[in-house]
Amino acid sequence: MKKETKKEWLNHKGEVVPKEYVSSIDKKKEKALTKLLKQSYQLNEKLTELKKQMFSEADALVELDYKEHNMDKPETKGNHTMYSFDKSIRFTIKVQDVIEFDDRIQMAQQKINQFLEAKSEGADSDLLLLVNNAFKTTKGRLDKSRIFGLFGLDIKNKIWLDAIELIKASITTNHTRRYASIAERDANGNYSDVQLNISAI
Repeated sequence: MKKETKKEWLNHKGEVVPKEYVSSIDKKKEKALTKLLKQSYQLNEKLTELKKQMFSEADALVELDYKEHNMDKPETKGNHTMYSFDKSIRFTIKVQDVIEFDDRIQMAQQKINQFLEAKSEGADSDLLLLVNNAFKTTKGRLDKSRIFGLFGLDIKNKIWLDAIELIKASITTNHTRRYASIAERDANGNYSDVQLNISAI
């Protein structure tokens, strides 16, 4: 049997627990989870390098394409889709504006709340649900599609319209994000992306 090598066990409070009081299952969990975490970090590093390589290869190929046609490549990076010679591999680079909202979004929310409170007949439950969902945050970020969904509501009230204008004025696109994906064509001619989830890296 392999000798216990860990000399000191710490609990979640940082307190030292004598090893004789640590159960065998907890010791096995510690060993297994530590190993999995290490492997996860190693894989994360490899995916990070792959992402860098994808962008580097794409930029180099696009540069060659422009040179081949005696054209100057634009300074800004755009969307590109390229294929292997037999069209069995599809490689895609997408550029998306990262849409955010400045402090005026909070003013807009206050205006909308004023509108809802001022409705003499009371706001209907569907509208309340729609508005509440629109301003819910996930990890501290607003869902832009829900916010933009308010634009399509046919409401003529001035307070509401002022709120919509504030939302539009609060929209900012200070930076862009690039996404890379690679797909292979199957026997039916459909492309299936290799699932790497590197967009989050």
